[in-house]
Amino acid sequence: MQPARCHALPVPGIVWWEIETPDPEAFQRFHAAMWGWTFERAFENSELKADYWIIQSGGRGIGGLQRAATTTAPHPGTRLYVEVDDLELALDEVQVSGGRVERRRTGLGGEDRWYGTVLDTSGVAFGLWTQNPRI
Repeated sequence: MQPARCHALPVPGIVWWEIETPDPEAFQRFHAAMWGWTFERAFENSELKADYWIIQSGGRGIGGLQRAATTTAPHPGTRLYVEVDDLELALDEVQVSGGRVERRRTGLGGEDRWYGTVLDTSGVAFGLWTQNPRI
């Protein structure tokens, strides 16, 4: 029996990410307070036929936000992690902004790998990541 072949392909750069939630207005309020993101309506007269916003940081489009066609919570999928300098401050800010902390600081071994996971006010889960020990 031959060993399985492993193909080492380079990982392409991520060019876009989208969030779908039944409450994009709550998502916008929460993430504007957390990161200073702004939201620009887009594709209103296109074939998309959905409420859609470009998520902007520093005037640059970094992702998309779409109103879900259903009111059920988002399905499991890829979790986005945002790098922060002070993990505890970011976790506290999530709660101040109305979100919920699912997992507080969790170490992954080594001296540069800690994360926490949270839910925003629209029910979308995301992670916070830091290379910094507790400040």
